[in-house]
Amino acid sequence: MPATKLAFSSLPTLPSASPTFISGQEADDLERALDTKIGERARLLFEESGRTPGNDAANWFRAEAEILRSDLQVRESGSWLALSASLPDASAQGIQILVRPKRIIVRAQRRASMNYSVENANLDGGEIYLAANLSVEIQPQSAVASFRDHTLQLMTKKSQPSTPLENPVATAS
Repeated sequence: MPATKLAFSSLPTLPSASPTFISGQEADDLERALDTKIGERARLLFEESGRTPGNDAANWFRAEAEILRSDLQVRESGSWLALSASLPDASAQGIQILVRPKRIIVRAQRRASMNYSVENANLDGGEIYLAANLSVEIQPQSAVASFRDHTLQLMTKKSQPSTPLENPVATAS
C-alpha cells in the first residue's frame, strides 16, 4: 500500500509577494534620489525654455508632475487611512514604500513589457514613483501593504490628536 500524500505537498511554495517598507538610511536615500531626479528634470525644463529666469517653482512643479504619478488614492475611515493605486506594469517584489507621518512615497520597478518602450525606460529608469502628502498625521509603524491583481493596497492608523485634560487643575501662585 503506497504512503499517504498530503493534499498540497506537490505545490511549490511561493516567495513572499509583499511590498517592502523601507526606513532609516534607505528611506533617506530614496527621498534624495527622488529629489535629484525631479531637480534634473527641472533643470532640463529650464534649458528647454531658453534659460528664462524666474520660473524655478513652475519648472520644479512641472518636473514633479511628470515624475510622480498622481493616482495614489487616499481614503479616511475612522481611525484608519487607506491608500490604493493601480500598478499594472509592476511586481510586488519591486515595490518599496516609505511611510512618514505626513507623506507616503512608493517606488516600483517596472516589469518587462511589450507595451513599455526603450525610450520610456531611458526617461524614467524603469521606475514608477507615487507620492501622497497627507492631510492627517499617521503612525508609520502601523502601516501594512499588499499587492494583488496589479493593485497596491496600504492601510495605516491615524495618529491620535493629543487630548486636553478634562479637568485641568489650576496651580496657585
